[in-house]
Amino acid sequence: MEIILVRHCETDWNKQNRCQGISDISLNNDGLKQAEDLRFYFSDRNIDIMFTSPLKRAIETANIINTDKGLSIKYSEELREMDQGDFEGIPFNTLRDYYSSELKQWRENPENFRIPNGETLGEVRKRMISFVGNMVKNYPENLSVLVVSHNLALSTLLCSIKDKNLKSFTDFTVKSGSISTIDYSDKVFSLKNIDYIKHLKQI
Repeated sequence: MEIILVRHCETDWNKQNRCQGISDISLNNDGLKQAEDLRFYFSDRNIDIMFTSPLKRAIETANIINTDKGLSIKYSEELREMDQGDFEGIPFNTLRDYYSSELKQWRENPENFRIPNGETLGEVRKRMISFVGNMVKNYPENLSVLVVSHNLALSTLLCSIKDKNLKSFTDFTVKSGSISTIDYSDKVFSLKNIDYIKHLKQI
């Protein structure tokens, strides 16, 4: 099975360097252009199934990619971004200034540190692994599956595929509109590429 992981395209909050989490923000104009670039990239590539996070920015990205394919897109709550609780909407610079202690704890123990009123990164990884596990269990191995999700959600999954501790999650950060690909065959997952962005014309 080819599992194609796409991070949703750009929003204003991405551009403003705000903590986005589960806040339901739409794509901005650059994000819509990125999604069109993805649509063109996948136009001559076979996709059998599409899944997306139920957040607007992911749905909009998936719908544009799907424009010419006409697939029935499936939604999964497991693919949504990390709930970042009290950090939602706060610029990263402000977080560093006012929540330095919490950020330090998060970097030292992302598996178990809970953002106030939010999730732990370990909980995010658990649901991402559950999603992928159910997918490979319920669908034939010869399919090509496209999944639209979010940076932290995808980074936890990529960390797991490479058998890395979640402390390394920043090594697997992916850009807006990027593509990462996992191969699943003979019950083994392998990472083929990560954070591919050459299809994005404005970069």
